Amino acid sequence: MRALMIVLAIWALAMIVPDLYRVVGPLDSYGLSADNDGVVLDVRHPFEAPLASPAERAGIRPGERLDLGRMRCDNPFSDRCSGVAALLGDLGGVQYTLRTGPVTLFMLGRHGGQPVVVHLRPAPAPLHWQSRLVLLLDSVVGILFVGVAFQLVWTRPSRMTWGFFLYAIWFNPGQDYTFYSLLQIWTPAVLIEQFLEAFAQGGAYAGLIAFALCFPGGAVDARWRRVDAALPWLGAAVAALILVSGMNLFGLHTEAISRIQFFAVIPLDAVAMLLLLLRSRELPPQDEERMRWAIAGCAIGLPAFLAAELCQSTGLPYALFGAGASQTLIGLLYLLHGVIAYFVGTAVRRRRVVSVAIPLRRGGILAVLTFVLGVPIVYLHDQVSHYGGSLNEHYHLPEWVWLVVVSPIALIALTQLHHRAVELTERVFNRRYHRAREQLAEAAHQILAVRNFDEIDHLLTEVPAGGLRLTSAAVFRAVDGRLHRCGPAPGWAQAGLETLDPTLDALPLACLRTGRPHPLPRDSWKRPGLPADDQMPCLAVPIRGGATESVAIVLYGPHVTGSDINRDEQELLRDFADKAALGYDRVEVESLRRELEALRASRAPASASASASASASGTDPTETGHTGKSTFDRSGAAS
Repeated sequence: MRALMIVLAIWALAMIVPDLYRVVGPLDSYGLSADNDGVVLDVRHPFEAPLASPAERAGIRPGERLDLGRMRCDNPFSDRCSGVAALLGDLGGVQYTLRTGPVTLFMLGRHGGQPVVVHLRPAPAPLHWQSRLVLLLDSVVGILFVGVAFQLVWTRPSRMTWGFFLYAIWFNPGQDYTFYSLLQIWTPAVLIEQFLEAFAQGGAYAGLIAFALCFPGGAVDARWRRVDAALPWLGAAVAALILVSGMNLFGLHTEAISRIQFFAVIPLDAVAMLLLLLRSRELPPQDEERMRWAIAGCAIGLPAFLAAELCQSTGLPYALFGAGASQTLIGLLYLLHGVIAYFVGTAVRRRRVVSVAIPLRRGGILAVLTFVLGVPIVYLHDQVSHYGGSLNEHYHLPEWVWLVVVSPIALIALTQLHHRAVELTERVFNRRYHRAREQLAEAAHQILAVRNFDEIDHLLTEVPAGGLRLTSAAVFRAVDGRLHRCGPAPGWAQAGLETLDPTLDALPLACLRTGRPHPLPRDSWKRPGLPADDQMPCLAVPIRGGATESVAIVLYGPHVTGSDINRDEQELLRDFADKAALGYDRVEVESLRRELEALRASRAPASASASASASASGTDPTETGHTGKSTFDRSGAAS
């Protein structure tokens, strides 16, 4: 099974990695896009100037038809089949090629006129720096997408992870133009690839539904087993539709089939979302929070991918707007689809996750700021390139200036704006955190004024548990050389775990060695006497004193919503624990001072009695000193 995983992962990467070539060097294009009935949709894209497109120069116009019957691929090894595969080997979109020779097109005559034979020779397709940047990001995110899915199924093999892996093999942000251009060198490879592609897409849609049925437990509930049993038939039906739609290579008009295939699979994405939503109501709080991560990733990524496919693989943009979408826009939509890997990967790997609202807010801010900064820069680039070059060559900025100078400055500005915007947004939308921060700050002042350890234990548990809405909290403080549970412990049973053992409880005690809060992953620490799963400690915070070396740790459980304690809250609890350490030191120092005063007070009557006896005998007690002084002198430490 692992050998199959490796083969599938290599195939998935082989499709998208070669497109990194387009970042540094352009591919050739005929400038012709046609649907599966042979209707010409566009004759300019990806070229900007009309005369730069080979199809435009050849006199081909949108609305004309290719004679698919005369262009059919009878012999896969013929030059004609090679040219047809270069133009019609994929569903619509912009066709790129590595061929240098011309391709022969048979065009049906206009208004019933005589057929026309056109010879097209490809030309280098331009790609601006912003498109190259988006392409680079798409390729990198596509590789990471496949890598995340592979890592999940390798470390946690199940129907759930296998379903997501099958989805990631085909539906990832990476582009495959260069891969198909390489296949055109040997035409049978194009036909083989399209055959494999049909089953890959069928498996991808079936895998997405399987993931929605199994997440997060990895098994299908009884009420959904009929849906699960139908998944192989669903994948086979999708594959059959794709195979039939690809018969345009053999002279058949399959646009209607291709539209049925494309628009029939859109409801499958909706079904996956619906299954996730319905099943989220049946889960405990912690698994429900993980489900929210998966739902958020699918809610963002699936519509973005469908929009990109509509723009690239169908004639819908031409029908609605009379022109195709830019490759930059399509690339950004594919890039947005990549967030599924982050959300799903996090939800699968971590048995306990933070609130999904945190990455959604911060990611949304980043997307808005990128758009606000990116659009003016792109517009300025176009204006400078157009007017600077036309007015005076001295005003023309080379492309490397935009990459080396403008882009870093924009990135620095984006980073600073994002940091400030996140602070402002968190203050507005995360008021609970800021209220808890104020409560902990007030409790920290109280800690520095208390007179005993029990009051500090009480503040360490009750205030964070109430302010941050945590399910449990307990203090384990060093007493007689061992860490004992002290004070109130919300969420803990009265007869629960009382003492931490260095051997059995090494995971939470690791925080004393590092001096930093230590997360406790779900199911990673199991001991009799711990709270229930929804109240199980998820964070160990160390408390180490200064001069007195007082030692304690505080164990905090997750939020009542099931979400984990996030990094900001961890830092807040760490600062609170540092104040508690000072409080423990102060109480211990005061306790030692009182003991010393009591000892001095108990020795005062004895000293007074000794002085009275010496006076009665006529002896001056200062003449001989005391025994300790005499011993200290003999040691040679003093004269």
